[in-house]
Amino acid sequence: MVILIILAYLIIGVLEIYPLIEQKKKKELIAYSLTFSIAFVMSLLLSLGVEIPSPVYPIENAVKAIMGQ
Repeated sequence: MVILIILAYLIIGVLEIYPLIEQKKKKELIAYSLTFSIAFVMSLLLSLGVEIPSPVYPIENAVKAIMGQ
């Protein structure tokens, strides 16, 4: 399963990142690479059976801090 995930992300990465490099879109490349890397790591961890905690509580706390509640 891990090999399939790596292969899928490799293919998608090449198809998506190569045009950004050719068009010299640095900001888009950085943003895409960051989110792509996070998704890749999370997919690998899930395939290995690692339980990933829900991000709901930190997001809720951040929103409450910003809103002043």
